[in-house]
Amino acid sequence: MGKKYLKFSFLKAQLLLGFFFYLSCSNSFVEYSISGFTMGTSFNIKINESNKIDKINQIEYSIDSILVSLNQQMSTWIKDSEISLFNQSRSLSPFKISDEFYQVLEKGKLINNQTSGAFDYTVFPLARIWGFGPKGKNSSKIPDANEIKKVLEYIGTDKIDLDYPYVKKKHPKVQIDLNAIAKGYAVDIIHDWLMHKNYKNIYVEIGGELRCSGVNKTGATWIIGIDTPINNLVSSKKIFSKTELSNMALATSGNYRNFFEIDGKKITHSIDPRNGISVESNTLSVSVKARSCLVADAWATALMILPFDDGFRAVTEAGGLEVLWILSEGKEGLSRFSTKDFYSR
Repeated sequence: MGKKYLKFSFLKAQLLLGFFFYLSCSNSFVEYSISGFTMGTSFNIKINESNKIDKINQIEYSIDSILVSLNQQMSTWIKDSEISLFNQSRSLSPFKISDEFYQVLEKGKLINNQTSGAFDYTVFPLARIWGFGPKGKNSSKIPDANEIKKVLEYIGTDKIDLDYPYVKKKHPKVQIDLNAIAKGYAVDIIHDWLMHKNYKNIYVEIGGELRCSGVNKTGATWIIGIDTPINNLVSSKKIFSKTELSNMALATSGNYRNFFEIDGKKITHSIDPRNGISVESNTLSVSVKARSCLVADAWATALMILPFDDGFRAVTEAGGLEVLWILSEGKEGLSRFSTKDFYSR
């Protein structure tokens, strides 16, 4: 979730039919890797086992099914998905949704409260007028104050009522976008499914959002690299920092890849849902560690919106989060600030 208006075109998960494994000389772990494409991005799953997995094809098939189901519920890029049908409707009547969709909306409301509204999944119409998302108009001009004011009338999670298994609009133009939370949720679902199948040493990553448990193929704690936030830099080409990840999730959001310029002014995909304005700040990226990837994903988005001091205060009050901020210093310098346990296990 990363992450956060990366083009989130949920494509049908296309798993690579082959898999490969190799045995470390120093231990008895066999590492199986399953990779493919989903949610408009790539995914990579690693399973380290002492014994050979005989039914790896069944695992691949099950993961494919999970991703396809989640896409059909929460993809704004699929015209007949649950979320698309809800967004297209102007009805104020209750709309029945799947359990996973409901859980994401419910958890998103909680994070909205914890972040003073900085995380908000009703931001879809705002993103569109700024030129982002599946219906973004790639505007060559900044939306004027009147246009933003009109859209703000139906922005806010308070414009949504949840009454399981139904969701209901309080304004006919309310629309939902789960770009900043659904990938993290998908990571959690696959991670927990593998754990339920008694696989303990696992790595699950979708579009840069990830969650790890157990150890890697050498028997050591998973080490994760965090990209240097340089404009349009291809992922993983230059590592800014590394952190250990033991039974934790990690999500990173940044303004250095998804942006455009108008008259020399940088317009980022980080739109503040409270005032409708594209955020300008010296925060280049934020990485969040949490027990849940959904939580890490949503908080990474919110912390790109909140000023640093407000964000640090919100993280402290929420608890259970470790964060790394990468800030710009001068024209080309970078600095970092992290909570005390971000680099620990």
